[in-house]
Amino acid sequence: MTKIIGLTGGIGSGKSTVAKEFFSKGIPVYYADDEAKIIMETAEVQDLLKTTFGSAVFDGAQLNKQKLAQLVFSNSALLEQLNAIVHPRVQEHFKGWLAFHSNHPIVIKEAAILFESGRAADCDYVIAVEAEESERIRRVMHRDNTTKEQVLQRMQHQWTDEMRASKSDFIIQNTSLASLPNQVKSILEWVQKSE
Repeated sequence: MTKIIGLTGGIGSGKSTVAKEFFSKGIPVYYADDEAKIIMETAEVQDLLKTTFGSAVFDGAQLNKQKLAQLVFSNSALLEQLNAIVHPRVQEHFKGWLAFHSNHPIVIKEAAILFESGRAADCDYVIAVEAEESERIRRVMHRDNTTKEQVLQRMQHQWTDEMRASKSDFIIQNTSLASLPNQVKSILEWVQKSE
């Protein structure tokens, strides 16, 4: 039976960097957030988005993700509506991916809102990645070409580090790239021993 390790953390905490470290050790990684972006480009979901949020979040036929983000991150009810459209489809896709990787003893499911979406319950273990808030804000501003206010707004819709830590099996402190390999190695060793 394949063990599913959930990998989560606040925006800009470095989940993808940690995921790459697991991948370098031969562990398949499912990127739920990337998959959600792909699903949002499908005709079926675009039709639902247009019906739910109107043509204001589109530039012609093209979904404007920045406009959609501004809309949903300033309104919790709209964010819930978006999640209700996207999350079940991501979960369905993950099931197929998991079946394809069923010959692997361990897989990683990387998802920013693993707890918020209720999907942590599907995992055998959960790792929370933590980093200094100021560093997280800096990373996201640089990565997404966005403002500090917009990053803080997104953070408000995610669990705090303390909330994630209280429900996680492991914590990875992403303070330096050099510290990640050993933290990942020790988690893998622990999981492999407990099989």
